[in-house]
Amino acid sequence: MADYDIIVAGGGHNGLVCGAVLAKAGLKVLVVERNPWLGGGVVTREVTLPGFKHDMYGSSHVWIHANAEFVKLLPELEQYGLKYVYAEDHITGHPYHEGPGIIVYKDIDKTCASIAQYSEKDARRYREIYDGFVDIKDGFVSQMFSPPTPPGLLEGAMASTEAGLEMLRNYQMSPLDFTLENFENPYVRSFILGWATAPGISPEQEGRGQLFYIMIPAIHVYGESIPVGGTAELPYALARLIEAHDGKVMVSSPVEKFIVEDGEAKGIELADGRKFTAGKAVVSNIDPTHTFLDMVEEGILEEKFLRKVRNYNWGSFTIVRAHYALNEPPKYRCSEEMNHTPFQRIFGSVEDIIKQWAEISMGLPPSNPFLWVACWTKVDPTRAPEGKHTLIMDTFVPMKLASGESWEDIGEDYVNNVELPKLREYTTNMTDDNILAAYIDTGPSIERDNPCFVKGSTTGGAMKLYQSGYFRPFAGWSQYKTPIKKLYMTGPHCHPGGAIAGAGTITAGVILEDLGLKKKRRLG
Repeated sequence: MADYDIIVAGGGHNGLVCGAVLAKAGLKVLVVERNPWLGGGVVTREVTLPGFKHDMYGSSHVWIHANAEFVKLLPELEQYGLKYVYAEDHITGHPYHEGPGIIVYKDIDKTCASIAQYSEKDARRYREIYDGFVDIKDGFVSQMFSPPTPPGLLEGAMASTEAGLEMLRNYQMSPLDFTLENFENPYVRSFILGWATAPGISPEQEGRGQLFYIMIPAIHVYGESIPVGGTAELPYALARLIEAHDGKVMVSSPVEKFIVEDGEAKGIELADGRKFTAGKAVVSNIDPTHTFLDMVEEGILEEKFLRKVRNYNWGSFTIVRAHYALNEPPKYRCSEEMNHTPFQRIFGSVEDIIKQWAEISMGLPPSNPFLWVACWTKVDPTRAPEGKHTLIMDTFVPMKLASGESWEDIGEDYVNNVELPKLREYTTNMTDDNILAAYIDTGPSIERDNPCFVKGSTTGGAMKLYQSGYFRPFAGWSQYKTPIKKLYMTGPHCHPGGAIAGAGTITAGVILEDLGLKKKRRLG
């Protein structure tokens, strides 16, 4: 008799969500995690000073509230300590040297009014994009949280009408082309292009025009939330739910290999030699490189499949991120209203954005980078001692430097000489005496913390067209299954990609279908 019905290797939030759905369905679940903590990329730690809680990687919870299967779990997760708090109205600020800056509010009218301070015409176009998202929202969300459909089905349906054909044409554009075609004011253009490139999409990457109908309007529908106490409250609540349903979650338990017999996954073996068997399925929430090249014995997988694994593109960029313990939150020069936003995206011109990506492609440290800045203690004061604050600041940089240097060696200098001075240009109080302590993370330290961040990738791999949707992670293997029977995949390397979206629910649904515990979907 097997030890468990389901074993999940990797305690990232996707693996835990997958395990939680399966546990709720009556299956006995084991989740094992290599680190002493849970969460994968959804981790909160006190890395600067005691009492200052910093979200190390994934921080903002937006799309998870569009995931219907996760929403079903939420009432029980709240019983196990998960409590979301929302930015009441001010969501994201975009400071500029000229004018009051642009603020994205939960309210679409107020957002359009903020844009109209720079261009009324652009405000009207933003409204049109929002209205377009509202029209397609249900269909889009359904596609996002289901196994991807084969190429051509969606395109064929859209091409059947004039409006659909026009939308399909817009989808094929690059972020830069879409921005230049649809907006005229230089400040609005940098705001729009900055949003579109935020997931790690380069400005000139074709086939990403659809981002404008997804990312920007969605914030007005789902809002901006964070868990009280830190992003890690999500994985820990999921672990408590699993254990409340007769499951088990183990930390400090690295997987050495997957046990495969006669082409079928039977369980796992840990680094300390312990073995656990699964009667119904094994799920890998570990990246494909380690899963298939390191944890499956030679001779089991065909070379044709292994070639796909070796060719998986992890992208060209990583991040340099600073965590600060502060006396007080940043105060922005452009307007008092900007100080009400919990996080900011600071971009220069469209040309600056293009230049940063060009420098990344050449292996150069960006000379005038954008900044992503979050002071979550404005919304959740429990993350710092009374009256104090935390701050995250980061930007994209090349994974590999042309100079041959390591980011671990130059990261602190880059923060102090490039990132922090730029933040100081836009603020009045980010002086040395406001900073109580700092912690710097770079690609090497990120990968060391979690080897699934291969090469320091924080997105689960490049979101190229050939590696998205039905082609993610590999052509022919996009349905969360693998060549090994009863071995499934979940994680940011699977559709829909990297984000705190609880997409492990999709893998759970596929498993329940295969076990006959859920009605099978129909494609098309």
